[in-house]
Amino acid sequence: MYLNISVRITIGERLELNTVKSVEIQSTLEKISNKATVELPREFKDAKGKRLLDYIKTGDTIRIELGYNGELKTEFEGYIAHIGAEIPTVLECEDEMYKLKRTKKFNHTFANTKLKEVLQFIAPGYEIDCVDMSLGKFMIENCTAFEVLEDLKKYGIRCNFYGKKLHAGMMVDFKTPDKHKFVFGKNIRKSSDLKYVTKDKKECKITAISIQAGTSKKVTYEFGTPVNGERTLHMPLNLSKNELKEQAEKYYHSVVFDGYDGTLDGWCIPRTKPGDTLQLIDPQYPDEKRDGNFLIESVTIKANANDGIKRENKISMKL
Repeated sequence: MYLNISVRITIGERLELNTVKSVEIQSTLEKISNKATVELPREFKDAKGKRLLDYIKTGDTIRIELGYNGELKTEFEGYIAHIGAEIPTVLECEDEMYKLKRTKKFNHTFANTKLKEVLQFIAPGYEIDCVDMSLGKFMIENCTAFEVLEDLKKYGIRCNFYGKKLHAGMMVDFKTPDKHKFVFGKNIRKSSDLKYVTKDKKECKITAISIQAGTSKKVTYEFGTPVNGERTLHMPLNLSKNELKEQAEKYYHSVVFDGYDGTLDGWCIPRTKPGDTLQLIDPQYPDEKRDGNFLIESVTIKANANDGIKRENKISMKL
């Protein structure tokens, strides 16, 4: 069956484009802002001789839909952050974090607060989905909403937008119920950069840290040996040594294992996203020794003449 690539880009709900030179969308659990780049095929002019730049401006909303044979699905929603001056025109876009970077500067002290209260304070109007976490005394000093979210990283908290919903929690909290099956020789592109690595090549030292609210004290727990480096986990406030031990060892075993590392490339379908589970099956090993479920850490979608529609799925911890 032959599949035709379909693209629809809607700008400001008033301009629709169905032809582009390339699209690239980057979404990840590691960074709090997802981004997209759209490259137009040539200088655009309509029947009246007006250029594309006469119709769009930075701050305009943009929606990118991709698919096959006219069956489209939204892959990115956000705002135009920058319009290139060269030809062909390149549009650089950001998700809802574009707006949070441009909020007023906040100054506020919470005597004893939780994560959700802080998020509701700096991002009113957004639906919040976050873990139930105490932050104790929390101070905001001359910061935009985006800068506050960046500051929350010191507590091990990651923030991402899924559409208009703001999610916040530890990386494992972003795990979705969606699971996608990939089988070598069937739906995995040859461009994939996957390597099977034994756990002795991944051995590392894990240091978990929990700040005790209202004090400068830290509780720490270390596990593993620094053969291949060290990793520091900034955990929620007020965890005990035993709680840190449980979390640190759980994380250690999720990253130190016999299994695949790297990036798995697929097509437009299945429509993977960060936080989904990638089920990897290698038929060359009928004992299922190399099979496993992995957390998808990031997805880069590329749509162009050379790749068609390609999803580059970076896998991280084993589930």
